[in-house]
Amino acid sequence: MSDKFDVVETHSRYCDALDRGDADALVDVFTADATWTCGPMGTYRNHDGIRALCKLTAEVTGGAVMHSTSNHIVEIDGDTARLRCYLLGISWNPAEGIAPNVGGAGRYDVALVRAGDAWKIRQMDIYLSDDPDKAIDDRFKA
Repeated sequence: MSDKFDVVETHSRYCDALDRGDADALVDVFTADATWTCGPMGTYRNHDGIRALCKLTAEVTGGAVMHSTSNHIVEIDGDTARLRCYLLGISWNPAEGIAPNVGGAGRYDVALVRAGDAWKIRQMDIYLSDDPDKAIDDRFKA
C-alpha cells in the first residue's frame, strides 16, 4: 500500500473508532503525546485525554453518530504527513423520532508521523462550519 492510502486509512480508523465508542481503537491511531482540538468541544491531550473524548462523545451522542469524510488531500514529507479533508457529522435519535441528518460540517487538518510500519496522528484540528465558539454540549467545555 502507498503512504497516502495508509494516511487516509488511519483517519478512517479514527472516525470508525470514535463512532463506535471504542476508546482502545481510537487511542491506537494517536501518538502518546497527541493533541485533538475542536473549538466548540475543547482540546484533549495524550492518550488519557483521547480516551476521555471518546467516552464523552459516546455519552453525548448515545452512539448515534457517523463521521463521513471526503476530498482527502495528503502531503508526505519523509516520516511526516499532513491530511486535510471535509467532514459531515451525521446524527439521529430514534427515541425522539429524529431521522439521520447532517448535524455538523467542517474540515480536518491532521498532522501524522510514521511509527514503525504505521501512521499515527500527532495533531488533529477540526474546524466546524457553523459558529466555532458555540459549545456542542456544555460537558465538552468542562
